Amino acid sequence: MGQRLAGPVVLGAVLGLIGPFGTYEMLPTLPRLTYWLAIVALNWLLCDIAIRRVDDVVPEDISLRRILVPLFGAVLVSLPATGVVAIAGGVSGIGWPESILSLYWKVALLLVAISLPVYTFADLREVAESAARSPGSAPQDTGESGEAATGLALFLARLARPLEGRLLCLEMQDHYLVVHTTEGSDLILCRMEDAARELGALGLRVHRSWWVAANAVEAVERDGQRLMLRLSDDRRVPVGRTYRESLKTEGWLG
Repeated sequence: MGQRLAGPVVLGAVLGLIGPFGTYEMLPTLPRLTYWLAIVALNWLLCDIAIRRVDDVVPEDISLRRILVPLFGAVLVSLPATGVVAIAGGVSGIGWPESILSLYWKVALLLVAISLPVYTFADLREVAESAARSPGSAPQDTGESGEAATGLALFLARLARPLEGRLLCLEMQDHYLVVHTTEGSDLILCRMEDAARELGALGLRVHRSWWVAANAVEAVERDGQRLMLRLSDDRRVPVGRTYRESLKTEGWLG
């Protein structure tokens, strides 16, 4: 969570100190910092939610995905983001915009300019982390089994109540994870990266938004260019493009 807040806080503080678009002359230092921190934080949150939603529906194997996902997300949220900027201007004393359309295009361009590099960096980092680790590797006798047990204990401690049934998969929803078992589902506040690391050899990350337990996989299915894992509860989980090689290496895809 701290890493997610760092971006908007730093950007908002920098803009607050610089005072672009005439805000340096219009507002004193503290109100100007508050103005930019509020605008950046709210619109960053809106954009993050929109991009995550787009990321879930855009196929992993589509060309130019790293450009299309943040672009569509920024466009989707540009209208409410414009409203945030307009209201902030009116409340702060800067004044209401003379032309909403002109403000809209400025906001949309800024959102695209920020979203593209931020999303690309996050996506490249995730690909690098996926390639660097082999979460499905069996624990060695060098003490890794003890580390695996410790990791599992850390994950179970995140749950509000003891795990009921057999763990099937984890599904990412915004900043939360849905823990799916044979007895139902539960919601926890946790990063997918942390959960996958703690669960270790129990399963594999198969998609940006999905982790699957090894003993939950019943079959591999293909829908056009898309690969799906059918789990023991008849749930279909998508296989992400960046995870296919590691799944092949571990023998999940035959």
